[in-house]
Amino acid sequence: MQTLDDLVADLVDRYTGDEEHPGDGEPGLIYRLDTLGLRTRQPRDGGHAPPGSRPPTSLEAVSWSQRIKTEAISLDMRLRGSARTQPWHRALKAIPPGAENAGRVPEVMRVVGRWHGTVLTVLGLRGPSVHFRHALCLACGQRTVYGRADSDRPRAWCINDECDDGETGQPARYEGARMYLLTESRVP
Repeated sequence: MQTLDDLVADLVDRYTGDEEHPGDGEPGLIYRLDTLGLRTRQPRDGGHAPPGSRPPTSLEAVSWSQRIKTEAISLDMRLRGSARTQPWHRALKAIPPGAENAGRVPEVMRVVGRWHGTVLTVLGLRGPSVHFRHALCLACGQRTVYGRADSDRPRAWCINDECDDGETGQPARYEGARMYLLTESRVP
């Protein structure tokens, strides 16, 4: 599992990943969102593009990039307890030490991990997660379980912020044999 510093470095500097899911060492993930290639359908025989063709850039990628940058600036300001803003890349790099100073590393780790996962999904480097709408979380009893069926590591997790797995004080996670327990908690 990556540390908070590793997640931020993947987003800003270079995508290196971790042992289980190595990155490619290319530019940071947010840079990739900002420079995502054109995705248009061009007419085959010249002339005008048909109605409904895609816009010249991926609006989803641009939207996620701007949202993450805005949230990073806001989170950095809250962690520092300051009303002054700084550029998004500086704010993002200041988040790990700010979280440590504020004693909020687990909370901030979840937020930055969500950004990291979202960017990987939008870029197509990882498949999307799926809501297990019929499964109840074994820790909180809510229908807030999401999962991903990667070929190398199927896993699921609860997204309820009030969920407490009893061991780490964080929302429950399911991997390996524990993943199969979710099938027993299905409700009609």
